[in-house]
Amino acid sequence: MNMIKGEWNYIRHNRLILISVLAIMFIPFLYCIFFLKSVWDPYGETGKLPVAVVNQDQAVTYQGQKLNVGDQTVTNLKKNHQLGWRFVSAKTAADGLKHHKYYTVITIPKNFSANAATALDTHPKKMTFSYKTNGSANYIAQVMSEVGSDKLNSEIRAKVTKAYAQATFKQIYAVGKGMNKAAKGSAQLKDGTVTLTDGLNTYTTGVHKLNNGLQQMKTQVQPLATGIQKLATGSASLQSGLAKYTAGVDQYATGVDTYTSGVGQYVNGVNTYTNGVSQLSAGMPQLTAGTSKLASGANSLKDGTYKYVDGVYTLNSGVKSLGSGTTALASGVTQLANGSSTLNSGLATLSGNSGTLNSGASGVANGASQVSAGVQELQSQLNSLMGGNTVSDLQQAQTLISSLQSLQKNTQLTALSTSLSPALKNLIAAEVQLNQAMSAEKAAASKLTTDASTGSTSATTTNTTTKSSVTDAQSATTAAQATADKIAAAAGDSSKVATLTKTLKSELAEVQSQTGNINTANSETTSTSPNATVKADATSLSAAQTAVLEASKAFKTAMTSVMTTISQTRLDSTTASELSNLASASSNVDLNDLSKKLTSLGAMASDTTQLQKLIQGANDLSKGATQLSTGVNDYTSGVDKAFEGSKALNTGLSKLNSQVPTLTNGVTQIVNGTAKLAKNGSSLKSGSKSLATGVSTLNSGIQAAASGVSQLNANTPKLTAAGAKLNANTPKLTAAGNKLMSSSNQLNQGAAQLSAGLTTLNSKVPTLTSGVNQLAAGSQQLDDNSTKLMAGANKLQKGNGTLAKSLKSGADEINAQPLTSKTADMFAAPTNLKHESYSYVPNYGHALAPYVLSVALYVGALVFNFAFPIRKVSMAGGSATGWYLSKVSIGAAEALAMGLIEPALMMLGGLSVDHPGSMFLVSVMFAEASMFIVMFLSMLLDNPGRFIAMVLLMLQLGGSGGTFPMEVTNHFYNVVHPFLPMTYSILGFRQAITSGMSGMVGQAFWMLLLFMVIGLALLWPTMIWLQKKHLMGLSQLDDNQKLQAVEDPESNSHS
Repeated sequence: MNMIKGEWNYIRHNRLILISVLAIMFIPFLYCIFFLKSVWDPYGETGKLPVAVVNQDQAVTYQGQKLNVGDQTVTNLKKNHQLGWRFVSAKTAADGLKHHKYYTVITIPKNFSANAATALDTHPKKMTFSYKTNGSANYIAQVMSEVGSDKLNSEIRAKVTKAYAQATFKQIYAVGKGMNKAAKGSAQLKDGTVTLTDGLNTYTTGVHKLNNGLQQMKTQVQPLATGIQKLATGSASLQSGLAKYTAGVDQYATGVDTYTSGVGQYVNGVNTYTNGVSQLSAGMPQLTAGTSKLASGANSLKDGTYKYVDGVYTLNSGVKSLGSGTTALASGVTQLANGSSTLNSGLATLSGNSGTLNSGASGVANGASQVSAGVQELQSQLNSLMGGNTVSDLQQAQTLISSLQSLQKNTQLTALSTSLSPALKNLIAAEVQLNQAMSAEKAAASKLTTDASTGSTSATTTNTTTKSSVTDAQSATTAAQATADKIAAAAGDSSKVATLTKTLKSELAEVQSQTGNINTANSETTSTSPNATVKADATSLSAAQTAVLEASKAFKTAMTSVMTTISQTRLDSTTASELSNLASASSNVDLNDLSKKLTSLGAMASDTTQLQKLIQGANDLSKGATQLSTGVNDYTSGVDKAFEGSKALNTGLSKLNSQVPTLTNGVTQIVNGTAKLAKNGSSLKSGSKSLATGVSTLNSGIQAAASGVSQLNANTPKLTAAGAKLNANTPKLTAAGNKLMSSSNQLNQGAAQLSAGLTTLNSKVPTLTSGVNQLAAGSQQLDDNSTKLMAGANKLQKGNGTLAKSLKSGADEINAQPLTSKTADMFAAPTNLKHESYSYVPNYGHALAPYVLSVALYVGALVFNFAFPIRKVSMAGGSATGWYLSKVSIGAAEALAMGLIEPALMMLGGLSVDHPGSMFLVSVMFAEASMFIVMFLSMLLDNPGRFIAMVLLMLQLGGSGGTFPMEVTNHFYNVVHPFLPMTYSILGFRQAITSGMSGMVGQAFWMLLLFMVIGLALLWPTMIWLQKKHLMGLSQLDDNQKLQAVEDPESNSHS
């Protein structure tokens, strides 16, 4: 007890020791207050932490609105005081980070908004903003910046997600509205489907009627072919008769020319003429038979045309029924695909053969036009023959018959013959040259016609997919037409060349029609361009015409020379006597009978009624053929348009949603095309009727002409008898014969062209028959598939009803969704983090206080054992126990004072404590435990013991769990953690301050009491051992001043 008093008296009387002891009592508080105040609330002061923000974002347009996420982020950050945001340029930010002005640099790139707008793209790009930190400046600041950046990232995500959600909601609302419209449209579609069904009923009925009409057409097309065949046969007969007629005319001309050499030769010429008339009379029955066959064929053509037009009307009726349900039909396009394909095939076949029909009709029209032109030319030549003084000349011929006997003998005939012989030879040579030139001209014209009509049509099909050859054929045809125009412009004989030009154009039109037909059928042809051949033929024709003109001039000159010679010759009595002898030689001729026949011939020539009938029939035939050609052209045009509409319909079936207007347009074109077909049906009927009427009229005219020829044949003997009297009028007869030969050539050419046209028409009839058969087969397929079409329409009607209900239901469900701004907020932030505190810790200072309080108390114990002389003995001769108790009393009192002063002042300084009693208890217990552990080490080992005490402090700094959870601390510290006193003081302080560690105060009390007892238990035997070793009162701290003395260089000790 005396040693305890002595220890306290020593402190009381030693001011330095007393002040040290008292000051050490406040060291834990000072350590704690200084440290905690520096980190009292660092997370509450992050608004002062400088963070640079660099906004490089560029605005974009998204769904019609301007999107600038960078500017929106900057605006929100200006309202956010979580960190000290500094909005600077990239250069300033980099410089500030380098010179420790900013702890973090956050960079918003220029494509930030652009990437935000790719959310609904096929390959969306994430919005990436970067932050750069300088950990060397302060790692905690870096961590704080990272936390702020993460929070900023979360906010941007939430805002962008909200924007996406709102945009999506707009689309959903749009979908809902669209589904409502679709539901209404589907309901209308259902109603339209009902209309479609009705329309399809009408359509199937029309298809059935169309099929019946086409089947009937198929049956009746064969008689049409037979009629055309008869027409071709009649044309051939007509051509044969005209050929014989032309031969007779040639013989007549030859006879007239021969007659000019003398009376005897003239009589022989008249006989030859008589033979020609006989041949003409013999050819007329064939001509009559041909025209009869032509009339029969025209009637057959008319009957077939009527049936064809009736079929067209049926087709138009069916197509109109189809057009009435176009809108509803468009909705069921998918179900109609098979029927549409069949229709398209049938129309393609019809369109493919329309060109053939058009070509044949054009050939008929052209041939009829040529017949009409030839008949008119014949009338013109007959009028020319009978015009002027022809009648009076016949009368003069009758007069000359009575005076012919006086001209039989004349001595001047020899002289006249001698003077006329050179002129007559020149005349005969000029006539031969003229005939040769006309033959050459005829041959060149025929060759030009043949080459122009057949050169382009000789193309052969080689490739169904290449169209360039078809275009070449059309170009060649156009060139041939241009050549024909040049021929018409350059010709001298306008009537003849105009007829030839019409023929050439007709043939080339047929070629171009064939080419268009090939192009429509998507077939390719390869043909040799006829331009060179046609041009060469045109050149030859032009040269032949020039030769004809020159020959005509020479003939005129020779004829003038003969007439001049005759006029210059004066007949005397001798010449009259010779003429009398010539009349005696002709006395056996019945001049009265010859006179009667000439009278009859003049009456027949003056009666033009039958000829006018023939001309009227030819004109009617030409007009009807032209109307037929026009109607067929309109028909083929309508078929082509119908085919185009069918292709548009077929294409629209595969594009149900986007190409319905195309389908409607295609059906409209079909309706228009069939309307044109029906519109022109009457024209076609009228044309065929006119054709039949014209052919009948032609037949009547031919019959009348045959009658006239018979009469002419009957009167030829009279004409032979009158030949002698016509000697004076030989030049006129020769000219008339030439004109008649020219007219017969034109008539022959017209007949040849008519025959060629009928041959072409006849050759195309099988193609027409095949096309009609294919059309009938296609309509039969349509009729057969009508049941399937109706079944598909019924399915479509049911499906539309289900679709309407489903769309309405889906639209109601979408519209029932409350897609408001709150819903968008929910999408952006579907979770709400609610923080419930089991124990409330106001700030970082309160969280770190248990750790700092414990460290401060341990440091106080360590400083006390450094400053206070632990081994000093207050009274000599005392026991080890007394020495032990004296030191324990001082240490206990010092530890008690530190344990009470530190928490009391900290609570006064602002530390909130839930359990002050527990706070003081834990503080005192840890201070006592720390004091006796450090005292034991210092007493046992002196300075090395104090070093070990410091090492123990270091272990407790990392292993007590005062800063980071032990789960994230090194394994070694987890091993030593349960054996460290500060572990339990920290747990006890946490419970006392924040009430979050239930039961830890009791555990801390007992564990700290255990450490304190261990320290006391170890201290007592240590001090007993020191007494035995006579180390009481000896400490290395006593020699600290000696260690500072100057060393003696000559000894190993201090001086």
